[in-house]
Amino acid sequence: MRFQVSRVMDSIERRLTTDVTLAQAVVDLGEVARFAALDDGRPVNLLRIGVAIDALSRYLLDAGAMLYGIAGRDLLADAAFTAKERMVLGRWLDDGLIEVTPEVADRPVEVADLTGLPLVTVRSMEQYAERFPWLRDSPHRVLRLRPRAGSGVLVPADGADLDPPEAPKVAVGKAQVAVSGDATGYPEVFATHGAQRVSHTRVVRRLVTRAEPSGLGASLVAREWRCAEPDCPSFGERRAIGQPVPRMRGGVPTCPRHGGHLRDVGPRPAACAVSVVVDDLPRLRFAVREGRPVRVGVDDGEDLISVAQWAHASARAWIGPAHVRLELRDGRLVATDISANGTAVWRRSGPDDPGRTTWLYGSEYTLNDWDSVELYTGIELMLGDRRLATVLARSEPVSVLVDAPTAPMRQLA
Repeated sequence: MRFQVSRVMDSIERRLTTDVTLAQAVVDLGEVARFAALDDGRPVNLLRIGVAIDALSRYLLDAGAMLYGIAGRDLLADAAFTAKERMVLGRWLDDGLIEVTPEVADRPVEVADLTGLPLVTVRSMEQYAERFPWLRDSPHRVLRLRPRAGSGVLVPADGADLDPPEAPKVAVGKAQVAVSGDATGYPEVFATHGAQRVSHTRVVRRLVTRAEPSGLGASLVAREWRCAEPDCPSFGERRAIGQPVPRMRGGVPTCPRHGGHLRDVGPRPAACAVSVVVDDLPRLRFAVREGRPVRVGVDDGEDLISVAQWAHASARAWIGPAHVRLELRDGRLVATDISANGTAVWRRSGPDDPGRTTWLYGSEYTLNDWDSVELYTGIELMLGDRRLATVLARSEPVSVLVDAPTAPMRQLA
């Protein structure tokens, strides 16, 4: 059981980030960990964070969805946690994967305001509506976590009191699914280059709810900040990943953990999120930063993203150890083929454009918003904030709790 618990904690860990480029929603970790209604289990349980991540994955139709978690110091000191949970929380803190602050209070709402991220919450945020009017004016930006069938589901606050929607229809057999849009501009389905599927599928449409950051947030995210504490996991000198946003106190950017003023050390390098999309479903999210190219292939290594776990034998034979290089130039994502076999780029004018191909043989291509890089049929790279709706197998996205022991919420040792 302990081995299984370690594996599920590792799965949860891979989906936590305080990098505003990668995060897709913000949450108070303590609120979720203490939400016993999710499982009728212990008063506090770290595995409930996995339930929230699963709910976000289903809501966004993104098997690599990443959560910006905020914890108060009271959560780290909660005596109801097991020794392993306390150790895991400490590791997440030391690695800068979660943000820790003396008191959570309105910090999750502030982060949502500054970044435009959706806010995942258990309780009402009405008390903060005077300071953050969008809590009333744009309630769809607030996603309420509710228990359902032994798991959790996210419901926009503007529909929180409505009955759950009717289950999506399931199509069985071989069919070519047409792409059609709606008033939002998002298609109802994304059929990979007109491919035919033989499977049980459910056709679902979701609109990603990330909003524009506030004016203050945009200016804060554009700068690099440094804490007076050199070992600060959020704003310290050794931080190797993208930064979170400062906490504002009296109009001054401060460190959420240490409370001291932050020093502006210059412009933050431009960055963008990229998703590995396999069979129409995003599976992994990573960042490409200006001045730090990233290579993608079937090997592991420094600055190398591996797609090997999704590649069958033929795909492995085609995709090179390092197949394509991605880099940011003047805020645009550039793909360069570095393989032996070449790389296809699908050019699209919008989400409902089926696309046209351009082949790269040792050459480069500057991607537009809806373009994708195809490493092999069904394995693509797309800008992480450009989402097409998805045709899903009935069992996807796979839960981060798949390795948890039976009845993990009640029996975690």
